[in-house]
Amino acid sequence: MAKALIMLVRVLGLAAIVLGVLLWAGGSQYLGAHIGSGFAVALLVFVLAVIALTKKAVLPGILGVVLAVLLPVVGFMQFPLSFHSLRAVQVAHFVFALLTIGLAERIYSGIRKGG
Repeated sequence: MAKALIMLVRVLGLAAIVLGVLLWAGGSQYLGAHIGSGFAVALLVFVLAVIALTKKAVLPGILGVVLAVLLPVVGFMQFPLSFHSLRAVQVAHFVFALLTIGLAERIYSGIRKGG
């Protein structure tokens, strides 16, 4: 099951990043797809983190839960789109996305090795 979850994180994470770049370039029509794929990534990472916690991988599990929650929270900090520091929030959201996907890989590796 974890293998299917990490594959979905990889595909949807890449899609969310591409859609985010398109949004950043002014393609507001991609907002719904970006939010949907981003939420899916956060949910998948959350599930992987819970699996890690059940396998006694406490630190990666807790970090996974925290990042899975922070990713959409920071994303929604971009609304309304009138913040003066919007670029900083966008960069933070992108960094959280990369950290979340990278941590998902680490969690998956730990699950495969048994904790």
